[in-house]
Amino acid sequence: MSYLTKQEQLVLCVVLGLLLTGWAVKTYRIAHPAIVVESVK
Repeated sequence: MSYLTKQEQLVLCVVLGLLLTGWAVKTYRIAHPAIVVESVK
């Protein structure tokens, strides 16, 4: 079985971290929609 090098492990962790962060932000934004306030001119 071949193992990943330290650099490959780091890249994999960064990519997974970014994917999880994006998924968490997407879920949060769906659960908490932005309140739009229209300014009166």
